[in-house]
Amino acid sequence: GVLFEPGNWEPHLAAGDSGVSWGNHRAVVEVSSGEDSDAVLVTIPWRRHDQDPAAKAVIVVDATTGEAVLNAVATRVESASGDVVFQPNAGSSEYHVYYMPWQSTGSYYPTITYPTQAELGELPGEFSWAGLVPNPEPEWEQRVRALAQTDLPRAEATLIQSVNEFHSFFPMEVIATSDETAAFMAGAAEGWTVVPEHRDYPVRMRHFIPQHWARVTAAAPVQEFSSQVLKGEAFTFQLVLVSGDEPLDDVRVSFNGFPSSWFDVLTCFNCSGTDEKGVPFTKEIHVPAGTVQPLWIGIWIPDDQPAGELEGTITVSSSNRGRRSTLVRLDVQEGRAINSGFDEPELQTRLFWLNSIAGRDPDFLIEPFEPVSVEGRSLSILGRRVELTESGLPADILSYFTPELTGFAEQPESILARPLALEVTTVGEQQTRGQPSGGQAEVFEHAPFDIQSESHGRARWTVESGSEHFSMTVEGALEYDGMLDYRISLVALVDVEVEEIALPISLVPDAAEYMLGLGHKGGKRPAEIDWSWNVENHQEGAWLGGVHKGLQYVLRDDEYVRPLNTNFYRNQPLVMPTSWFNEGRGGIRITEEPDGGAVTALNYSGPRTLSTGDTLQFNVRFLITPFKPIDTAAHFNTRFVHQYVPVDSVRAWGGTVVNIHHANEINPYINYPFFNLEQQAAYIDEAHEKGIKVKLYNTIRELTYKANELFALRSLGDEILNDGEGGGHSWMQEHLGSHYHSA
Repeated sequence: GVLFEPGNWEPHLAAGDSGVSWGNHRAVVEVSSGEDSDAVLVTIPWRRHDQDPAAKAVIVVDATTGEAVLNAVATRVESASGDVVFQPNAGSSEYHVYYMPWQSTGSYYPTITYPTQAELGELPGEFSWAGLVPNPEPEWEQRVRALAQTDLPRAEATLIQSVNEFHSFFPMEVIATSDETAAFMAGAAEGWTVVPEHRDYPVRMRHFIPQHWARVTAAAPVQEFSSQVLKGEAFTFQLVLVSGDEPLDDVRVSFNGFPSSWFDVLTCFNCSGTDEKGVPFTKEIHVPAGTVQPLWIGIWIPDDQPAGELEGTITVSSSNRGRRSTLVRLDVQEGRAINSGFDEPELQTRLFWLNSIAGRDPDFLIEPFEPVSVEGRSLSILGRRVELTESGLPADILSYFTPELTGFAEQPESILARPLALEVTTVGEQQTRGQPSGGQAEVFEHAPFDIQSESHGRARWTVESGSEHFSMTVEGALEYDGMLDYRISLVALVDVEVEEIALPISLVPDAAEYMLGLGHKGGKRPAEIDWSWNVENHQEGAWLGGVHKGLQYVLRDDEYVRPLNTNFYRNQPLVMPTSWFNEGRGGIRITEEPDGGAVTALNYSGPRTLSTGDTLQFNVRFLITPFKPIDTAAHFNTRFVHQYVPVDSVRAWGGTVVNIHHANEINPYINYPFFNLEQQAAYIDEAHEKGIKVKLYNTIRELTYKANELFALRSLGDEILNDGEGGGHSWMQEHLGSHYHSA
């Protein structure tokens, strides 16, 4: 059969350049020596998984001359294989058939498209393929298309090559044919199966099984998986669900027969985990029909596990199609894993980091911040104080910062002009002509409450309140950096017509001199603003402040989803906070009182009708600014160099910190993970010896497609990687296909 291998040829188009490329994949075709024919036929078993392969062009190139064969035509293009007829050149026996040519606009964010055969022959526009593609003579094409395949001499496809190993489809993207898949699934109980797969071969395809699976059968009642492991190793592997013709609903994973002490070291990363706040969660798993879904299993081998063989069973069950069990045999070696195996991310060991609670120590404080201190209904943090009313909302917020921001004053200054309260107004009794007699303000009575110090860095409180028509729960929390968070629940006790529910935030004038947000990019605050919700704007609040005191706030509810970062900010629509938005009736109106009076941001939600038991969520999160004083000496003596240059150049330019971005020899790829660690460490050591600090560019906006865990993360749905329209660099289009954001 045909062999898949890296071809390691020079790319036809350099990365970042604009132009055309024969592509990253080709078949090596041999024509019999001495063959002197008008046309030969080759069947290429490329086993490709791209959508609509017939919509992509095919180019035949003479390997001896490096030039396109003009008389060439693809007569059949299907996922499993294709037929190509071409006219061999005299004296040439080897040909390269490129079957995914593309064209690029270039730059860091290219638009790459895959032209059809017809598009290759069109007049030059943005891209010119002149001289690089087939241009068959009409008479020749008509003649060979009229011939039966048996009338054409055969050429042989000997190799399927990728431009390099990284671009290779082998082995996990080399598809089984439909007949092979049918034979594999024949006899599978209930028409579905579970395939154990090693961590070395992350599942990549969602709608095909790889060819090497087809060499076994799915009919075995119990699948088996075995591996050697080390003591202390963060070991991973896959149990892969092949759903067949029907979906699998409510998929669950259970572990049985393993040592009882292992209960805390067994996990299914797809089933459950720990979120970014350190909170455990579980996920519902439903596998659509015709889908291949890997479940990544983690077993953190205990450090004190005796060497020897042991076994257990992992059962995957569904609510609608039964269950499958896999017998897992592990041979624990005498050796111990170095750093739990995390230094070898290609073994998927770092998947355990998904459930890490590192950085979640509630008593850890970043300098120079101080613990949250509580005295009665007063809470103090670095340079600021919050005083609470009986409702649990702020009576005042005060700042100790001096205007220079270099220290603190003995006496604080108020930020609020008056206490905060959620104002609820119901519609008055109806008059004879059906007009309301005027709104009635709900009067709440508040239960006593205590402030609980959860940790050095956080205090919280809960206040229960009631009025004639409503019960209200205010849950508040203050963290050491100045984040003041409220979750306000309002429950209707009876059917009621509501005229308005609003939260006025009134600030003293010099705490509202400037503004940022609600469409304003900074600077002096306008005298009046009338803002309404718009899903396209991703706006939900504002910052109002002066140099040494201010308040930022955003209006949310429990369904809040943070937007995507920077370049992709508009790709994820704002999830409207239902109660604040109120079908477009809500908004924010900012006005200032005459003669230098208070500045009030009226956060209103408008009229609505509530039935008994209806619950509204009015969440608001504040940031009290500024956060910390400025050390002017350190601030102005810190100078950044944003370029990878020799350390001596950083010093010569007066830099004290060098930011190492990506696309250079010590940091070749963006963000996680870091490569070329030896060169990177040598540069950092030299910098430190010469008094220079080094920062490695590492953000959460993007992930390089060089990340070892990429396909494991994709198996988690949108838990880590956001859905998107695809596109971008050729590797992503050819290996990820769709449902991702390209950078």
